[in-house]
Amino acid sequence: MLSWLFAEGLLLAIGVAFGLIAAVGGLFFGHIILFYSILLSVISGIIAYRMLHLHGAFALLIGLAVFFLLMLLQSTRAGFWIIGTIMSLLWAVLFSLFAPDRIWQYTILGLGFVGMLLLHLKARDS
Repeated sequence: MLSWLFAEGLLLAIGVAFGLIAAVGGLFFGHIILFYSILLSVISGIIAYRMLHLHGAFALLIGLAVFFLLMLLQSTRAGFWIIGTIMSLLWAVLFSLFAPDRIWQYTILGLGFVGMLLLHLKARDS
């Protein structure tokens, strides 16, 4: 009985993990602008709370302010291109770190940058 309960709990945990990964992946590929705003607002709130030792309420307000500021910035033409270019370059650099040699690194860097920029354009149009 106990082993059956453990197996069911393990299957539930695996299902929840896959569901969470699919939801984040869908948000990333479908609505990358919203994904960046949420991700960067969470990171800024954590930094404000953990590293700057601000009160949790202030960290939450900072995270919300960053979210709305990024959403506002990305809705403008210049803000979209600035944030989209910077984030595409950061993702491309991250992808290129896994390359086996220098030629592959530059190839992945270029393709990653173009691919991420196309994702940004797709998200802006939808």
